Order: sequence, then C-alpha cells, then structure tokens
Amino acid sequence: MSAPKSSLEQTVNFFSPEEMADPGVSIHRLYAGDRVHRFDAFDPPFFVLSRFEDVNHVLMNPTRFLSGYGQGPNFIEPAGIVSDAPMHTFFRELVQDDFKPGAIKALRPRLEAIAEDLLDAVEGKDVWDLHDDYSFPLPVIIICEIFGIPTDDIDQFKMWSDMSVAALSAQDGSAYQAELERMSAYILSLVREKRTNLDDNSLGARIARAQCDGVPLSDEDAVRIITQLFVAGNETTTSLMTNLMMRLLGEGYQWADYCAGKIDTAKAINESLRYDPPLLAMFRTTAEDEEIDGVTIPANTKVMIHYAAANRDPDVFEDSHQFDVHRPIRRMLSFALGVHFCVGAELAKLEATVMLEALRKRHPNLKLAGESERIGPFLFWGRSKLPVTSGG
Repeated sequence: MSAPKSSLEQTVNFFSPEEMADPGVSIHRLYAGDRVHRFDAFDPPFFVLSRFEDVNHVLMNPTRFLSGYGQGPNFIEPAGIVSDAPMHTFFRELVQDDFKPGAIKALRPRLEAIAEDLLDAVEGKDVWDLHDDYSFPLPVIIICEIFGIPTDDIDQFKMWSDMSVAALSAQDGSAYQAELERMSAYILSLVREKRTNLDDNSLGARIARAQCDGVPLSDEDAVRIITQLFVAGNETTTSLMTNLMMRLLGEGYQWADYCAGKIDTAKAINESLRYDPPLLAMFRTTAEDEEIDGVTIPANTKVMIHYAAANRDPDVFEDSHQFDVHRPIRRMLSFALGVHFCVGAELAKLEATVMLEALRKRHPNLKLAGESERIGPFLFWGRSKLPVTSGG
C-alpha cells in the first residue's frame, strides 16, 4: 500500500498530556501535516482524517465507511444503533419518533422543572460544582424518564455511563467489563419487566416489545439499543453544557454579556459544538481500499474522522481557531451527517438552552471557583469537575 507523504507520529499524540489538556494542539499539528495521517500509537493503528471535506465525504458514504464494526478505535460486532443498513435502519426507525422536534419541544416544561429543582438544591452554597450538581443530573434524569428507567440512583447510572465511554476509547477495555455486565443485567431485568407491562408506553417498553418482520426483538438487542442510547443521551450533553460554561465563565468573562442579553443562545450553543465538540472524533471502518490525496487506506482499516479538526477548517470557517459566540450559525460536523446523524441532536440543544436560561435567571453573577478537570477518554471532551460560585 502507499504511505502518507510525511509522518507526524513524533508530533501528533492524542494521549500526550498537552493534547489531552487542549485538543487544539492536536488540531494545529494535524493541519501542519498531510490530509491523511497514520497513527501508530494504538493497536490496531488507524488513519486520521481532519479536513472538513474529507470528514464530510466519509459521513456521506456509509456503505464505503462502515459504522457497524465500532465507532471507537477497536473492532466490535455490529449491534443496535452502532450498525449499518438494514439493521441500523430498523433500530433508528424504532426510536426516532421520540426524538423528533415536536416530541422534544414537549419536554421543555419538564426540563425547566428539573433545572429549577437542581438549582434549588445548591441555593445558598458558597461553592458548588456545575458538573456534579447540574450538567450531569439534568440530562441523566430526562433520558431515564424517556426510557422509563427509575431515577432513584442516577449516580449509579452515571458511573456505568462513564465506564461505557471509557471502554469505547480504551486500548484494553477489560477493566470495565464487570461493571458493564452489571449494567447490562440491570437493563435486561428492566426489559423483561416492561415487556409484560402493557400499560407502560415508555421508549424502553416499546423497544422491549418491538418486532422486526414479525420476530420479537431479542433480549440482547433490546439491552444493547437501550444502553447505547442511554449513554449517548447523557454523556455528550453533559459535556456540551460544561464546555460552554467553561468558555463563558473563563477568559474574557462573557457570562456577563450573556446575562445582559448581548449573546444569542442558539449561536452560543452552536459555536460551543463547533469549537468544543463533546465527541472530538469517531471512527469508521473501510469496506474496501480507499484513496484520499494519493494515500491508499486499505480495506478493513479503522479511520478516525476528527470532528473537532474539521470544525476548525480554515477553508470553511473564518477565524476558525477562535471561539466566537457571535459567529453566524452554519453547518458543522459535531452531530455527524447522513444516516448516522445524531438522533438526539435536538434534545441536546434544548437541554443546553434550558440550562443556560435557568442559570442566567438564578445565577447572573456566576464565576469559576477553582480549577476544572477534564473527563478521561481521549475521544471525549468535557469537564468532570467545574467548581463555581454565585459571586456577589
């Protein structure tokens, strides 16, 4: 096979402390090199595509760049939403009605009530954590309610969810296996209970009772799709919230302008998704040999499509490496495109909107109160800790 024209293995290292601390370092290094980069510091090695045109090309050609062998760097068996047609088509049609704009709009009053309850719980505290107390429980509670999962112990669900995304990114996911099996066992029990309760019309119950061509969905498939959507439905939204607030409360303190009505909510959310995508990248697997910019990527090879880098392509976005909350809204790639466009995109944006508006009303003087901490998996970008104070 042909090789990339130059090697950046010594400069691009997604696992290095500086690139983990700031994905912008990786992005600058990728743009300093060739369009196609081979990354050998992972087993199996993978290719990296970072330009908007190339990432768009992959996303719009799902039969040539397959999702079903895992959207992380490791090869897995196709299952649930993480699959290709026709399996993916069936599962997406099964759940998509619950995530259409009308259904999401109807959730707004409940989201606003959850936000108020969470802010009531920190009322009077000098310092509290925007992640632990607000941006993590808000999406977990609503996704639990959508699926009909009890919300008695959301900390347990959050732990399982964190382990799921860590396993996705890990060279060796065995350290997480025991807890993930506990999560699967819990959801299996829930599926079997819901299957026989015909009064339950939650999304979890409808998945449990679903049939494909007259054949009931297996326990295994029901557990997988609920797990996948549950994890996707809270992890990335939590990071969207913490990333945006980290920028608004950070250098330049734009939170004051937001509270004064000088920053449009939709533009701020869109810019956060562009500049700080909660999923920095995802993976596809080549169905056949692919040639891009003179480089042959062999069949059955993992390809990282770097959303964060594509979102800062200077040929597409003016001043692409600047965080600009006034930037006009235009298409970016953080929710993917085509048949694998994120089914929960509208829910994530609504949750972020409700979060911002409730904070503006209740905490207009909010300030950072210490160092934040980055979440662990290298593919994901967000804060696991974001201490704040309500100020004066």
